[in-house]
Amino acid sequence: MPQRGPLHWVDGQGWLVLLGGGSLQRGETDVVDSHVLSIANLDRPLAVLWGGGSQEEAEAVLEHYMALGGPGGEALVLDGTPCHDPDFLSLLAEAGILYLGGENPLLLARSLQNTPALKQIVKGFATLQSLLIVGAGGGAAALGAWVSDSASPAQTLPGLNFLRSALVAPHFTCSEESVALRVLLQAYPSFVGLGIPDSTALALGPRGQVETWGKGEVTAIVRQSGNR
Repeated sequence: MPQRGPLHWVDGQGWLVLLGGGSLQRGETDVVDSHVLSIANLDRPLAVLWGGGSQEEAEAVLEHYMALGGPGGEALVLDGTPCHDPDFLSLLAEAGILYLGGENPLLLARSLQNTPALKQIVKGFATLQSLLIVGAGGGAAALGAWVSDSASPAQTLPGLNFLRSALVAPHFTCSEESVALRVLLQAYPSFVGLGIPDSTALALGPRGQVETWGKGEVTAIVRQSGNR
């Protein structure tokens, strides 16, 4: 299992890219998305899974990546019920990029946990398929070990656990959010809290690479020391 300091993530041949968020239409994620396309297998399609929101929002990701020179693909909006779509499962088996987006990480986690779709994602990431996984906004949060309930931030539920020792706070901007993340970490004293602002991504590679892409900086909080 790759590790850098207190940060552990699942073994694989692909990359995990945790994007804090940003507007596709205003080009706020272009730098990160260009990095993604520079290392992805563009001969394979793009799969988009969207937590809540609309089909139009999900398909806008496909259009955005194609405009940057990326591959075509398909998008599916998840509503919290287990994902068993056979056509999308076939797409996941061929995909080079999986984009998890939307602002509801709970819907993503609930729709994928204990499903053939998640098993295929893990397999694609672990094998020579080298599936590159982008988690944007709520998608980045969903990849953590736990996700918080927006209606009750102190309450957490299991995430997709690609980050085995981290909780992810997307759209991270201010000291108030830093305090909230520290409070959340009280329940998980050995975990690291990752605050990722818009237009910024933390990229984790298969050989232990840890890179920051985009305009901002990633805040890492470890409760024992309280250091950034």
